[in-house]
Amino acid sequence: MGIPSAVCLFSRVIHMSDEREKRLRKKISKLKKEIAEQGRISAFFQAIFNAIPDAAVITDTDRRIIMVNDGVEKIFGFTREEVIGQKTEKFYAGSEDYEEQGRLRYNPDAEENVKPYKIEYRKKNNQVVFSETIGRPVRDENGVIIGYLGLIRDVSELEANRKKLEAADLNYRTVAEFTYDWEYWVDPEGVYRFISPSCERITGYQPAEFMATDGMIREIIVPEDRQIWDKHYDESDKELKLREIRFRIKRKDGEIRWIEHACRPVITGSNKFLGFRVSNRDISERKKAEQELQNALDEIRSLKEQLEAESYYLREEINLEHNFKNIIGNSNAIQYVLFKVEQVAAADTTVLILGETGTGKELIARAIHDTSLRRDRPLVKIDCGALPPNLIESELFGHEKGAFTGAHAKRAGRFEAAEGSTIFLDEIGELPHELQSKLLRVLQDGEFERIGSSRTIKVDVRVIAATNRNLEEDVREGRFRRDLWYRLNVFPLTVPPLRDRTEDIPLLVNHFVERFARKQGKNISTIPSAIIKRLQQYSWPGNIRELENVIERAVVNTTNSKLHLADCLSSPQEKMPQGFVTLKAMERSYIVRVLEKVNWKISGRNSAAEILDIDRSTLRARMKKLGIQKP
Repeated sequence: MGIPSAVCLFSRVIHMSDEREKRLRKKISKLKKEIAEQGRISAFFQAIFNAIPDAAVITDTDRRIIMVNDGVEKIFGFTREEVIGQKTEKFYAGSEDYEEQGRLRYNPDAEENVKPYKIEYRKKNNQVVFSETIGRPVRDENGVIIGYLGLIRDVSELEANRKKLEAADLNYRTVAEFTYDWEYWVDPEGVYRFISPSCERITGYQPAEFMATDGMIREIIVPEDRQIWDKHYDESDKELKLREIRFRIKRKDGEIRWIEHACRPVITGSNKFLGFRVSNRDISERKKAEQELQNALDEIRSLKEQLEAESYYLREEINLEHNFKNIIGNSNAIQYVLFKVEQVAAADTTVLILGETGTGKELIARAIHDTSLRRDRPLVKIDCGALPPNLIESELFGHEKGAFTGAHAKRAGRFEAAEGSTIFLDEIGELPHELQSKLLRVLQDGEFERIGSSRTIKVDVRVIAATNRNLEEDVREGRFRRDLWYRLNVFPLTVPPLRDRTEDIPLLVNHFVERFARKQGKNISTIPSAIIKRLQQYSWPGNIRELENVIERAVVNTTNSKLHLADCLSSPQEKMPQGFVTLKAMERSYIVRVLEKVNWKISGRNSAAEILDIDRSTLRARMKKLGIQKP
């Protein structure tokens, strides 16, 4: 090789060395940069690793700790030096959990699971820590597991709070969901936040149905009570305070139930309004009991009034002296009357007792009542002719307090006092015409109103009336209502006058003598037959009442054991001659004859007015007064 060739070769070698050196320097520079970058990354990683608030632990595949952050000492109390190189078993509260986690997390064949799991660890001071942990494997660039990373969070306080919340929720649910009443909470916007299950028991609707339907509670309130609800709803918005109302609802099955509704505003300590807490109680049974109690009180009040009225009338009866204790007589006339009494007593038929004054009509009325099914209640009596017209209505039907001047207290009438019993209307013919329609209503419908009241009173009363008047004549003359006469005259019963039952006079005389002699302390053992004969010959216009008075005077005047008659009784001849009639009857008969003769022509030529020589208006007035009507 020549020198030039050698020089060229050396020069080429030198050039190649320079190029390699450049490349080497460039590579070294790049490597330095990479090392510096790795240092920065490592620093960043270390800063981030230590900044994690949870405990971060990196282990190798043997579960030995190779790196921890500052959170480990904060949570567990161990320093880095105390845990580096140690197995993670050091952190576990029990070996069972350590082994279980080894099978689940450190098994290369296990599926990767990054979901957090809860487990108990133990601190350096042996205090147990309840944790929430996330663990995942660390892989190299080829995907091979080279270790594990675990993030451990101390949730002991959260767990304790959770348990407290669970306990509080359990208590709340136990109270709210098992309460017997229908409870709910509605927020300020009117949205239900809670409805207790008792809702279905009380309303028949499930809580979800209320949640899904706005204003459903108003819809199930009966229409008559919705005004109560609307007023309550409006007032609740205006002023926040406890309110209570009662209303009725219609259940899903159609049953009506009473609800007691209590509504209280929910306000926080910071005075924030959260809505209303409501309690609805089914008080249907209570309302039913209240109504039954009210009905019982009303019945007691009614019975009290009736007893007071009965007491009043019974005292009135006690103050009266009855003519007899029993009906005395064996005559056919009186026996027929008693037979009729037996016939009608058991029925509730209205009875009209007719007869002259003093024949004992009240005694017959008592006999009917005492043998009737109403005999356990007292007979109530009123004499329609003994009271002025302005008082008879109050006596019969009662009055309210303040109904008229002098009505200082409410008073039940005699019809109320006779509830379930019998009322005896003596001298019914004297009843004022304006009251006859009211009596007719009682006979027809069993109802009336007290004076000053619009409340209708229903009564169950049997009516027995009596009169000594000729009611048929009063009906013809317009003094007595025809329809009332028909209602009263269902079962007429005529008590014979004493002159038609003279064979009973000896029995009656013996009864009266015994009674008055005992009363006056006398011993009268003989009643002369001449006296009996004399008494039988008398016409007795006053009937038994007159006989009673005559015997009482006789007993007073008797000084020994033999009855002495003090009265000088008129002879039978002094009675009115037979065949005569009253002037009114004669006038009526003559007018009727004239009318019949002219075929009831009242006015004009050949009329009754012309024959009688009176004005036609006068004739019509006389006909009305005498009860003359064209047949």
